Amino acid sequence: KRKVKEIQFENMKIKKSAVWDKKWRIVIFDIPDKYKKRARDALREKLKEMGFYQFQKSVWVHPYPCEKEIQFLCELFNIIPFVNIVVADKIYNDVKLKKHFNLL
Repeated sequence: KRKVKEIQFENMKIKKSAVWDKKWRIVIFDIPDKYKKRARDALREKLKEMGFYQFQKSVWVHPYPCEKEIQFLCELFNIIPFVNIVVADKIYNDVKLKKHFNLL
């Protein structure tokens, strides 16, 4: 089981849809330092690797569905209570985001 999870982790990517549904996926987390510093750092690194945009220190954004991948990471790192996913129709002043993801 562990080897399968490692392989899934290494190969994890967010699939780019042919047409953007105009929804933002916002991953928000507040993982206590004393509890899971290494898990928090690993989550940040994986979000970067998967192409998320760092909106704020613990707020990351992606335009395509990624809920399953984030839930997998939360289970893997044992940080479910500290992470939330918001699907939003609008982020004001999102021009920088749209440019980053080539959505203009």
